[in-house]
Amino acid sequence: MKRQIFILFFYISFSSFSQVAPHKNFTDKLSFMEKHTAESLQKTPFIFNGDNYDLKYHRLQWNINPDTLYISGEVTSYFKTTKPSVSQISFDLSSVLIVDSVKYHSSNLTYLLTVNDALIINLLSALPQNQLDSVSVYYHGIPPYGNGFGSFIKDSHNGTPVIWTLSQPFSAKDWWPCKNDLSDKIDSIDVIVTTPQQYRTASNGMLLSETVQGAFKTTHWKHKYPIASYLIAIAVTNYQSFSAYAHNGADSIQILNYVYPEDLASAQDNVLNVIPSMELFDSLFITYPFINERYGQTQFNWGGGMEHQTMTFLHDFNFELMTHELAHQWVGDKITCCSWHDIWLNEGFATYWTGLAYQYLFNGHYWPIWKKNQINNITSQPGGSVYCADTTNVSRIFYGRLSYTKGAMVLHMLRWTIGDSAFFAGFKNYLSAPGLAYGYACSDDFISYMENASGKDLTGFFNDWLYGEGYPSYYIHCVLSKTNDETQVIINQTQSHPSVSFFEMPVPLKFKDATHDTIIVFDNTYSGQQYTVDPGFRPDSIIFDPDMWIVSAGNTVIYNLSLDLFVFPNPVSDFLNIEYKGYQLQNAELFDIRGMLVRSVNPDPASQGKLKIKMSDLSKGIYILRATFGDKVLIEKIMKI
Repeated sequence: MKRQIFILFFYISFSSFSQVAPHKNFTDKLSFMEKHTAESLQKTPFIFNGDNYDLKYHRLQWNINPDTLYISGEVTSYFKTTKPSVSQISFDLSSVLIVDSVKYHSSNLTYLLTVNDALIINLLSALPQNQLDSVSVYYHGIPPYGNGFGSFIKDSHNGTPVIWTLSQPFSAKDWWPCKNDLSDKIDSIDVIVTTPQQYRTASNGMLLSETVQGAFKTTHWKHKYPIASYLIAIAVTNYQSFSAYAHNGADSIQILNYVYPEDLASAQDNVLNVIPSMELFDSLFITYPFINERYGQTQFNWGGGMEHQTMTFLHDFNFELMTHELAHQWVGDKITCCSWHDIWLNEGFATYWTGLAYQYLFNGHYWPIWKKNQINNITSQPGGSVYCADTTNVSRIFYGRLSYTKGAMVLHMLRWTIGDSAFFAGFKNYLSAPGLAYGYACSDDFISYMENASGKDLTGFFNDWLYGEGYPSYYIHCVLSKTNDETQVIINQTQSHPSVSFFEMPVPLKFKDATHDTIIVFDNTYSGQQYTVDPGFRPDSIIFDPDMWIVSAGNTVIYNLSLDLFVFPNPVSDFLNIEYKGYQLQNAELFDIRGMLVRSVNPDPASQGKLKIKMSDLSKGIYILRATFGDKVLIEKIMKI
């Protein structure tokens, strides 16, 4: 009965929900906020700390008052040594903060907090390899960059103060001692925050208790899954909370929401729209990764969203934003990119999963709109690789056109190339893989699982689309036979960037007439490749890639109904070829864009239906070909590159 009542409420809410349609610039806005935040935080050079121990547990105890930009607390870290004779360990911590003391059991340790944000701790004696031990750091201060964009923010809503954190990618160290890198997930955490009693604290994991003592409230959250340091977060203000539930078979998954009181009514309505996305991801991939705890959403003032593990922070409850951040719980949180070079494994994947929600929900109405938006964004510039070579450039890490949008469409084209069965099987295996699940993955790890699922060598595909730059443009010439339904097809391709010599892709063409249509897929491995197909009827039009599987732009399909004629390649650099059957070519003329004749060629009678026109000595640009066949004249636009 509970499920029946819920479903009725869900569909009522959808009927009134106006923030479902895909936004043309959604990923650009989201990536802009993320890169702008990170740029403001990256003030000191990154130095790797903590290479001689493996983190096991953090107990994070903080005192926070949202009225004041300030933090104090104690962070206890349990670790296992990974090298012999460890006499010194280090954490990342902003030098702006003040360390009061460091304790090893009951003893005080000496330490140094460097200008490069390294907290170097001297142990009482050297620890042997594989020893489990702990230290506690007591500290306080005003975290850097605490106003505007930053990692520890004091702000307000409706006149009430709020403090929230956002540490991606480099800035957990701005407010607590940690490993600020992608090398070591913490096995479990306790988050214990003491605030003035009128406030509530949102954080990762399960809420164990809220205890009021006098004028103060202590909130205890516990998370028992491995977590990267940048995914740990807190938010403190006068939150109100409510729960919704998604379903996975007979089980239900709590979605716990912390929202500003002034937005409670609208949030209670709109939050329900993330439920079908969670149920969809469960069915397409694997069960929600933190099923033994819950999922949560917390409102904050930043202009986008952040996928803090089990507790996403959101500016608002827009469908696309909620779905994108929810997807990160699988791709970004359960499996986290092994370096910022591979950020597409987080952002590109979450962007594509949002597209899948548009495909499978709302009767697929928004799916073609979403795909068109992505392709237009990617092809708005000629270059750029999905793989992020320069991780010192935060703008490049969080570049919406490449890390998000093109990364998403690489998955879309991979799905087209290997088929749905292999694509979803490979994804499930990747998400469940021992050594990757609840850990880190690199691009090669994902590629390996997709190759195993498909049985295909995908080296060429990823060299072109992940590491290479740009996109293809197709010029397709089709000629219908005069005697039967056969159509001859020539597929020519140019590339927007010289890093890729040719994009090998299955190319779909839709053949149609007034009563028939069929899609034929051509295995296109080189430019100028010729095919003969029989669609079973005489088409009156041919449409390139009708379902938008390929990232491409500037495509042209030329269709001749009555003349067995091929003109290729187009665009052309060296020689333009004319091949014809059934007619006698009298003359071929080439005019520039001003209408001036630049070349006239008469065929050799022994040429047997073939003519070559030299183009290498002509300037780049547009030309018009005029070929005369008796009483028939062919006029065609030619691009010289």
